[in-house]
Amino acid sequence: MKEFVFLKEFEAVLPDEIEIIEKNSIDDKGFLVSNSKDIKAEIYAPEINYYLKNSLDDTITKAKNSLILYEARACAFDKALDMDYKKEIGKNIILISNEDENSLIELLKKSDFKVILLMHNEIKFLYGEIGDLFTTVLRENDELEVQSDFILVRDAKDYMLRQSGVLEIKDLLNDEILEYLEKRSPVYKYKSAITYDDKICQYHERRSEHCAKCVDVCPTVAILKDDEKRHLVFSHIDCMECGGCISVCPSGAMDYAKMPADAFFEVASMYEDKKIVIVPRMMDIQDCDVTLPEGFLPFAIEGEKFISQTHLMSLLQISGANLIFYSDFVSPGTKDSINLINDIYRAKFNETAIFVAQDEIELRKYLKEIKYIDGSKFIMSQRNLSKREIFAKRVKFLVGDENLGVAKSGEWVRYGSVEINENSCTLCLSCVGACNVGALVADTSDNSIKFNASICTTCGYCTQSCAEKDTIFLTRGEMRLEPKYFEYQTLAKDKLFKCIECGKEFATEKAIRKIADIMTPKFANDPQKIKTLYCCADCKAKLMIQAQLQLTKKFKEEILSE
Repeated sequence: MKEFVFLKEFEAVLPDEIEIIEKNSIDDKGFLVSNSKDIKAEIYAPEINYYLKNSLDDTITKAKNSLILYEARACAFDKALDMDYKKEIGKNIILISNEDENSLIELLKKSDFKVILLMHNEIKFLYGEIGDLFTTVLRENDELEVQSDFILVRDAKDYMLRQSGVLEIKDLLNDEILEYLEKRSPVYKYKSAITYDDKICQYHERRSEHCAKCVDVCPTVAILKDDEKRHLVFSHIDCMECGGCISVCPSGAMDYAKMPADAFFEVASMYEDKKIVIVPRMMDIQDCDVTLPEGFLPFAIEGEKFISQTHLMSLLQISGANLIFYSDFVSPGTKDSINLINDIYRAKFNETAIFVAQDEIELRKYLKEIKYIDGSKFIMSQRNLSKREIFAKRVKFLVGDENLGVAKSGEWVRYGSVEINENSCTLCLSCVGACNVGALVADTSDNSIKFNASICTTCGYCTQSCAEKDTIFLTRGEMRLEPKYFEYQTLAKDKLFKCIECGKEFATEKAIRKIADIMTPKFANDPQKIKTLYCCADCKAKLMIQAQLQLTKKFKEEILSE
């Protein structure tokens, strides 16, 4: 069975890998990717029809590119890490409105839904999730809590729409409301949209809070934080699959389950030498009638907010041309990423790298401005590299041996640098232990602390973990476009101290001096204890045992002499 199907609504020449079906011969046979909602398939890809209808490419090029569009969708599907879930949902509804809702209520009752109508001034609060929603209702001098499966609200307040199963009905027809409910009852099926790696999360189990950006940008209650344990709490049923948390996650602990980093790069590789228009699902590309000039190909994504600096730079350098993000909404993380990359490209090429087209008028305008940028294309392997490492290597290629100044970073996508006061640093390595992205490392070959600014997330946990006062300093706000910014630089180093007993190197000279300065006054009357301050652990234990044995011997001799 072929995985790809094309419903023939207009004439198109397609490769043999795609099965063509006439409208009058649609059956229940399943496919993986289809150009039409009318055909049973796992994936509906509206960008296929848009490209074939609107592209000025020649017939042979269209046929080749249509297969790329099908294969791109199949690749993302095969590599997706989203999990399937389902929940039984009843038919109990709370309807919150100050208007006459009799016609809606009657329609819902005919479909066996039970409805309680409340006015806004009767509502104190609501919380929960679809199937288990709770509304706190005010009654004279008392309040009560009512459970329901759905909450329908006309003119909802912002906080009301953070839970799954709560629907703003102001701009919906009654039939559309009923369709929404019947799609979710009696069984609501949903998927997880994000994956999470707590090992590189910069909130997870830290002594102090240095990051919770994913919680801050989440439009629902899909991600919450447990400040007592420093754990993130996920509710996949409440997730809108927008991906906003991924674009602001500094370390890459969050990834988009529907198109993980590996899948994105593999799909991006199919677009080598293409001029790209990124098209999120929400833009309804099937209704767009903007003509695509020769060489352009839509790059379809599901969530509109997960695109980060790493995604964008990969597309830019694989394509070799600047690109268009076609979206009427740009998330904070994606916006910061676009601004940062545009700063880099202006510094290097005096060109805008990424244009944001919010409507068809702007799309037409920017399609005329896209061109291949000499020196932009760069193909590299991204396997086993972190989010920041990929971006760093790609920017490093652009910088080369030049000093291009600085690119400003924003509040949601931060870059910066760390400095260490070498005079007060004892190389205790607390800062290295605090860094979970490998920006700060201990180099045993020369007994130093080294730092790579390009992969630092500027979380600040290193400064919090430093045992010395005024020793480690963090600055945020810019990426320096010079070669050394992308390489490990030595921030502090020291000689190793040799044990005065056995000669083994066991700590830095600064660390020994610091401990000795603190402890010597306390051991002033005991030369043997002072000596242990300059010994390795083994010799320290040996000296302490010898001292104890001598003390015991002396005590016995004193008893016998009496």
